[in-house]
Amino acid sequence: MGVETIIEYFMKNPSIFFFVFLLYCFIVSVSVFFGGSKPGRNPFREEHIRPRKPLVTDKKARDAVLKQRFKQSKIPSDLDAIVIGSGVGGLSAAVLLSRVGKKVLVLEQHDVAGGCCHTFIEKGFEFDTGIHYIGEMDGKTWTHVLVDQLTEGQLDWVPMDQEYDVVAIGEPGKAKRYPMKSGPNQEYWDQLKALFPHNTEDVDKFRDLMLKVRKSAYAHYMLKFMPLWLARLLVVTGVYRLMYRDYFAYSQCSLQDVLDGLTNNADLKAVLSYIIGDYGLSPSEAPFTLHLSVINHYHKGAYYVNGGSSEIPFQMIKNIERYGGRVLIQAPVTKILTNEKGRVTGVRVHKSSGDVDVLAKMVISDAGAINTFKKLLPVEIAVKSPLYPVMEKLGSGCSFITVFVGLAGSSSELGLKASNTWSYLSNDLCGILGDYMSLSVEDLETAEIPLLFVSFPSAKDPSWEDRYPGKSSALLITYANWEWFSKWKDETVRHRGDHYEQIKTAIGQQMWKQCCDLFPQIADKLEYFEVGTPVSNSFYLGGPKGEAYGLNLTKTRFTLDSCLNLRPETGIPGLFLTGQDTSVAGMMGAIMGSVICVSKILNRNVFTDLIKLYKTLKHKKNTKNKKE
Repeated sequence: MGVETIIEYFMKNPSIFFFVFLLYCFIVSVSVFFGGSKPGRNPFREEHIRPRKPLVTDKKARDAVLKQRFKQSKIPSDLDAIVIGSGVGGLSAAVLLSRVGKKVLVLEQHDVAGGCCHTFIEKGFEFDTGIHYIGEMDGKTWTHVLVDQLTEGQLDWVPMDQEYDVVAIGEPGKAKRYPMKSGPNQEYWDQLKALFPHNTEDVDKFRDLMLKVRKSAYAHYMLKFMPLWLARLLVVTGVYRLMYRDYFAYSQCSLQDVLDGLTNNADLKAVLSYIIGDYGLSPSEAPFTLHLSVINHYHKGAYYVNGGSSEIPFQMIKNIERYGGRVLIQAPVTKILTNEKGRVTGVRVHKSSGDVDVLAKMVISDAGAINTFKKLLPVEIAVKSPLYPVMEKLGSGCSFITVFVGLAGSSSELGLKASNTWSYLSNDLCGILGDYMSLSVEDLETAEIPLLFVSFPSAKDPSWEDRYPGKSSALLITYANWEWFSKWKDETVRHRGDHYEQIKTAIGQQMWKQCCDLFPQIADKLEYFEVGTPVSNSFYLGGPKGEAYGLNLTKTRFTLDSCLNLRPETGIPGLFLTGQDTSVAGMMGAIMGSVICVSKILNRNVFTDLIKLYKTLKHKKNTKNKKE
C-alpha cells in the first residue's frame, strides 16, 4: 500500500488519527504488562556454515542417516520436543530447536525420512517424489540464507536451463511451445513480449499488477508472527486489512477473472496460468495472490539440488543429531497423548511388538492439520482448537498421479534438457481440467490427459551420470480425483487387485504416450515404468486423500479469518503445528511454517532474526567485494 493511499484514507477519515493514537497506547500498555515469558535463544544469532564436503553417494552411508529404525533404546532422554513427520517442515523445526539447546526426536511412519523430499531407487533408477525444482537459490536472497542455515551450507544448488519451463499448448505431437526464460533482470517479461508481440501492453499490465501486489506479499505471514491477541485486534478493527488492502483484495480474486480483465488472447492467458500445477488448482479456483507468489519465486531462476532432493533431509538430519536429537523411521504415531487437564504430554507409536508411549514437554505435528485433529487427537480435545473449523471448511487439496520412468541412455545421448514441460491439450485450462476431473472411473481408461508435467531429474542433476551412467529418469505428473481410487485406500500396497492395476496402468500408458509425442526420441528407450496414484501418495506420504499440498489452497485459505486462525498455536497446551498448513504450499512454504512455529515456541520473532543475519551477511559480502 503506497503513502498516497494512506494519506487519502486519513483525509477522508480524520477521526482515524485519534483511533490510531489510542490503539497505539493500548498495544504498548498491554505489551508491557502482558508480554509473556522471556524470549528464548536466537537460532540465527550466528552463521552456521561449514566448508562443503564431497557428496556422499554410498547407499549404506546414506541409509545410516535416512533409515534409522525406531527402537526404544534410540530415544534420547529428557526430550523437549517430539516432531511427528520428517517432511521438510518437521525437520526444519527440529534443526532450529536443536540449535537453541532443545532435545528433539522426529518420528516418521515411512521407511525413509524426508517426506516429499525423499527419493527412492528401483531397478537401478533413482526418482524424486516431490521436489522437482526450487526458486530463489542464487545466493542473493534471504530464502537461500535460510536453507543454508538449516543445512549448514552443504547443499549445492545447480541452476536449471535459462528456459526452465516450457509451456506446450495443443495436441502433444503438434503443440505450440512457449519457453519461459528466467534471469536476474527483465528476462522473464522480455521473453513473454517476444512470444506475444501483439500483446506487450497486456504483459506490462500483468507485470505491474504483480509488482503492486508483491509489496504486500508477506501479509499472511506477518499476521501469524504476531501474538494472537494483537492479530485479532488488528483484524477486528480493520487496521490490518487497510495495511494490506491490495493483498487481501486480490486474494479473493481468481486468476481467471483477473486475466479475463487484462487480455483477450487465450494463449497468453494459458501461458500466464501454466504454473497452476505447483499448487493444484484450476485458474478459476486459484487465488491471484497465490499465483503471483509462485511466479515471483521462479522468474529469476530455477534450481535443482546436486545429488537429488534427498540431500535436503540427509543434511538436516545430521545437524539434528549433532545436537543430540534423533530422526527415526517406521514409527507410526497413532495417538497424541494428553493428561486430565487436556495438556499434550507425548505420543503413542504403534509397533507390532507392542505400542510405545514416548513423553516430551511438547509435540510438534508435521502430519498436517487433518491428520492431527481427526486421527491423532481425542475428538473432544480437537474440536476446542480454533484451527478445527477452518480445517473443516478448507478440506484436502488436490492429489496427483505420477509415472516414474527409467530410460536407457544418458541425458546427453537422449537430448534431455534441464527444464520442465507443461503440456495442455488446449488453451482453455479451466474447461479441460474441469471435464477431466469430473470423469467417472470407467471413462478414465480412454481419456486424454489435459495437463501433463514432464521433468527429467537426470538432466538437472550433475551427479547423475557418475551415479547412474548410461541411464536417465523421467517424471510424468497430472491431476487426480481422490474419489477415483478411494475404494482401494485400505487395501495392501501392490495387492489392490486387477481392477485397480488396470485403471492406473491405462492412465499411465496414456501419459507415457503423450510424453513420447512431446519427446519422440525416448519412445523406444523405456526400461522401467511405475504408476503412483492418490492412494499410493496417501500410503507413503500420509496425506488423508493423497494430497501433496495439504489443506486446500482456494480463496478461502487466504481470507483474513483463515490467515488469522491457521497458526502453529493450536489452542491445545503443548501442541504446535508446522509445515504447509500454517503457511503456504511447497518446500519454502513448509520451511516458513517451521519458522513461524519455532517463533511461537521460543516467544521471539525468528524471522526477524533471520533477516538481521541476512543483512549482516550481505553487508560482509558487499564489503569484501569492494575491497577486492
